[in-house]
Amino acid sequence: MNDELNRIPAGWGIDLSGPQLKKILVFAGELKAGNSLMNLISQKDEPQLWQRHILDSLAAAPLLRRLLKPGALIADSGTGAGFPGMPLAAALEEFVFELLDSNGKRCAFLGRAAAAMQISNASVFQRRVGEGPRRPRYDAVIERAMGQLENILPQCLNMLMEGGVFLAWQSAAQLAAPRQKLVQVMRKAHAEILEKLSYRLPGEQEDRFIVVFRKQPR
Repeated sequence: MNDELNRIPAGWGIDLSGPQLKKILVFAGELKAGNSLMNLISQKDEPQLWQRHILDSLAAAPLLRRLLKPGALIADSGTGAGFPGMPLAAALEEFVFELLDSNGKRCAFLGRAAAAMQISNASVFQRRVGEGPRRPRYDAVIERAMGQLENILPQCLNMLMEGGVFLAWQSAAQLAAPRQKLVQVMRKAHAEILEKLSYRLPGEQEDRFIVVFRKQPR
């Protein structure tokens, strides 16, 4: 387990306990076992699972801890294979995570993985982004593997309580793209960009980003 801990960049400020790391490693094992049957992640990503998916998910841990209070409810919207929600739930035991996905087989896998991890602060729900309770209920929404940010932003903001935050993982290329439509969407949805976190995964030469949007009172 020390090998994995040593691969977390020291500057990130992430301090995983032995039990927390064990949960993440159990999840990684479950994902590798299920990947040959369900194609949860690209086969070529398996050797880089820790860096490309787990570390990339954990990059948001200090950010969430700084922005939210203990007990906050967080939705992982379109979680897919469980990223970023499952590693973050293992690392941030003070928060409650709901992992949302429209695919029943993926949700069944995530339910089995959560049971194997013996994790108590993560639940899995089969539903699309924007479905479910009409009343906004989340303190934060997180989304890592997304399509056009302009398209997904309104739905994710609608899930938030006023003052809640939406964390969107973005590449340098995505961040540099023209954003006129995004500005229009933000204005209509009463949202602002609170901050942008830049980070770099070990061995990579290009920065990645997590953009934090805040839902303002109407």
